[in-house]
Amino acid sequence: MKKNLNIFYKLYLLFSIISIFVFGKLNSITQKAHLTSAWYPQEKTELTKELNFYIKKAKEKFKLKNNPADIKIIIAPHAGYYYSGLCAATAYQTLLSENKKNSKIKNIIILSPSHTKYFEGIAIPNFDNYENCLGSINIDKNKIEKLKTNSSYKFVEKVFEQEHAIEIQLPFLQHTVENFTIIPLIVGSIKEQDYKTIANHLKNIIDENTLIVISSDFIHYGKDYDYTPFDLFILDNIRYYDTEALYAIGKQSYNNFNNLLRKTNATICGQNCIKILLKLLEEKPFGEIEPRLTCYYTSAQMEQARNNNYINIKKLLSDLSDDLVKNSVSYAGLIFTTEKNNTLKQDDQLTNYEKKSLYNLAKRSIENEFKENKIPANLLWPVRTLSLDKNSGAFVTLNKNGELRGCIGRIISNQELFKTIQEMAIASAFNDNRFNKITKNELENLDISISVLTSPKGINSYNEIILGKHGIILKKLTKSGYLANSVFLPKVPVDWGWNLQKTLEQLSLKAGLDKDAWQQDCYFDIFESFEIKNNLD
Repeated sequence: MKKNLNIFYKLYLLFSIISIFVFGKLNSITQKAHLTSAWYPQEKTELTKELNFYIKKAKEKFKLKNNPADIKIIIAPHAGYYYSGLCAATAYQTLLSENKKNSKIKNIIILSPSHTKYFEGIAIPNFDNYENCLGSINIDKNKIEKLKTNSSYKFVEKVFEQEHAIEIQLPFLQHTVENFTIIPLIVGSIKEQDYKTIANHLKNIIDENTLIVISSDFIHYGKDYDYTPFDLFILDNIRYYDTEALYAIGKQSYNNFNNLLRKTNATICGQNCIKILLKLLEEKPFGEIEPRLTCYYTSAQMEQARNNNYINIKKLLSDLSDDLVKNSVSYAGLIFTTEKNNTLKQDDQLTNYEKKSLYNLAKRSIENEFKENKIPANLLWPVRTLSLDKNSGAFVTLNKNGELRGCIGRIISNQELFKTIQEMAIASAFNDNRFNKITKNELENLDISISVLTSPKGINSYNEIILGKHGIILKKLTKSGYLANSVFLPKVPVDWGWNLQKTLEQLSLKAGLDKDAWQQDCYFDIFESFEIKNNLD
């Protein structure tokens, strides 16, 4: 009898375990992807092909140096992939290591605005997984339960079934992250006093393996969006407004971002998600983090740049006449990383997008001088970032058919890099006394090169100079008390094929001294630089 009871007990346990496993699975609730092929391909092979296309294009045209393990936050757009897929890819590419999926990230918090339903608070999922043609993604139910202890986090009927801004991020995450769970949250109306509490509860579910994704587009301009605060220089004004928002986000300033919204009524659909993020960052859940802008453009620009699967990057980043910007949505890719920007090589401290925007600034600033209706100088500025905000010396060199046509710069500058480049571009074109002013007919054949400099430092001997690496500043106090000086950029001796002696002789002559003056009583400073050439294509 006892033996029979023991067998019965074991069978009961086995049946219970099987029941929990089988029926638990059967009772799990799946949220199936509801977006159509107008958003992205609905078949696995085609969607994978499209994701590969955007990631490859992002790596070719908008690469940046970063450590994938250090990425903590991504801000990415949520339009259909035809419009915003490339921009999103520039941010998501940073999660990959030599095309290998990120294996450090284990849980991903996605904050999305609600586009179809009004409600107060934060909508949490009542299902167990998301499913699309690439597979199934589990919801982290334990973390959802922790959030529910605050009344702002609640179930809102049918909001997930109707919202696109979370679902549009999932294929990129599946393409770039190995194994992960998600905490999808749809943000409704939030009272000002509740942001801090909501952010604090979010902090409780963050650990070292957490990634936060903010799903947001930026300025929606035009009558379709009931937002037309300007009707002249439309694209430049849109970028200026977006710049103010992105700069506030980069500075991690809740107050600056909130003040901008009040001042401009900026139509940033994910503004409440961003405000939660900025309140969260006040608590430093990841320690010190730094922003990097991966890309920025508008839907109006993409319409002009795209021809099926071909995207003309030059057109994508070019200005448009006002009649082509009747309705437009802005897209930006932004990452936050614990990696310190100043630990990177100088050339890597700017993203490829930032380099392209500086070249575009120099080019457009020169062209603008020939316009009857000039664009205000500040509207030509690129999207302002902390990297472009640093004080840095720069030279702008102009060549025409291989011949020097102008070159002016500053070794040291007390203003932001982008402002220095704008001023030096105009000065090189119109104020280099060695040449006549640039004419309008020359613009088409003008090659522009920008040299961004490090701060000069003194050396004990000219023997420390490494040609091709170091820019050189020669200084000598003459017998008459005049300080003679001259400078060569690092590329000068390389371009001319000079050795060190020949370089220093030419440097002496440039300073108005005898060619052998460098041999005695001269002081030398060195600096480094990197070049930005025509990289818009």
